[in-house]
Amino acid sequence: MIRLIPFHKKNIKIFFSLSFLILLSCSQDLNKSNFYDLPFSNQTIFEDEIDFSSFENNNILLNFWFPSCPPCVYELEILDRINSKSSATKVIGVQVLGLDTKEDGKRMFLNKGISYPSVADEKDKVVSTLDITVFPTTILFDKNGKEYKRWLGIIDEELVFESVKELENSK
Repeated sequence: MIRLIPFHKKNIKIFFSLSFLILLSCSQDLNKSNFYDLPFSNQTIFEDEIDFSSFENNNILLNFWFPSCPPCVYELEILDRINSKSSATKVIGVQVLGLDTKEDGKRMFLNKGISYPSVADEKDKVVSTLDITVFPTTILFDKNGKEYKRWLGIIDEELVFESVKELENSK
């Protein structure tokens, strides 16, 4: 048994209280960003105008991808199927530039016949805001723009679609 003198007991209590407060504040920061406040380009990779306010009253499935990422390319068709199966959830791609150009993204979307829009994150503003460090990353936002669920790496179509339906039925 360890005996603590009163001074140590007090320091341990303070340490644990501060640790708890730090953890609590960190967890709140994770969901701080609202979809509608993200610094998106107002043009798709095809240079069409996109108005993100037109997605209001829909859940959003946001996917971060780039053409030279095999798992990202694999997911494109999965996300397109989810987009076509759900009327209350819209898929939006965010092409991360660096290894690839917007032209590479356009070719990939055309070759695969992808119908949902994708925007380029030209200066990594959206990636930085949402702290994206793994590709692909897919985030499900509710109708209010709050993050509901996040998947890192390749998604499972059935699990993601279950989450989409769960969110659609919850509110």
